[in-house]
Amino acid sequence: MTIRNAMALGAFVCLCVPLPPAVATINYPDIPGAGPQEVDFLNISETSVTDPEPLFGQPVRQGNQLLFFPQTFASSAADGLADTTAASLHVSVRAPQGHYLEKIHFVEYGDYSLAGSGGAATSARVSGTLFITDVDPGLNGVIFDVMTASPSSGVYSLPGDGFGQFSAVTEVDLTGLGIREVQVSLNNNLQTTSEPGTTAFIQKKVQQGPAVGIIVIPEPASALLLMFGALAVARRRARD
Repeated sequence: MTIRNAMALGAFVCLCVPLPPAVATINYPDIPGAGPQEVDFLNISETSVTDPEPLFGQPVRQGNQLLFFPQTFASSAADGLADTTAASLHVSVRAPQGHYLEKIHFVEYGDYSLAGSGGAATSARVSGTLFITDVDPGLNGVIFDVMTASPSSGVYSLPGDGFGQFSAVTEVDLTGLGIREVQVSLNNNLQTTSEPGTTAFIQKKVQQGPAVGIIVIPEPASALLLMFGALAVARRRARD
């Protein structure tokens, strides 16, 4: 963890090539905490420049988890073509009164399939980066972490890989930083490449639960309480 496209012009011929789709955004309702130990999930949205939304889909709250059940977040390629599906998920997370944010954990599941007689140029890949921005810019700035996928670090190819399931996780530890509210942005990509006579497919998949989940762990503002306690002791000693 670390704390810190072309227009072809011809003189006589105009080639009509498809332009990348404009960035579109889907906004979802805020999901405030219902109890004293629950965080607020605010300003929830997703964007994509490659595919129509929604890709992640409507989130569902379960405790301090924000769960997504995507149905169309996939990438496929065949006969020498390649494809990328890229989307970003955004949410503000605010700790309950008297707490700080301790950890923000992201996990996703899916499967892939590769078919045909080919080599490493027929592949499927999952990748992503989680960015955490402290709402108070004077404090901690931006913290980020890159997703770790398994098996095979999220890269699957012929001839060895045919069909399988994957998981990918990333976690940002905010313990002891005194952060109450952050903006979370997840840049998440699925990519496929193929050779003539081969196919590649990869998709986020609901298996035994959500396909994507953001888990937030709040911690008591114990450091602040200890500071106030120390001040109180010092004042008592001064009076004595």
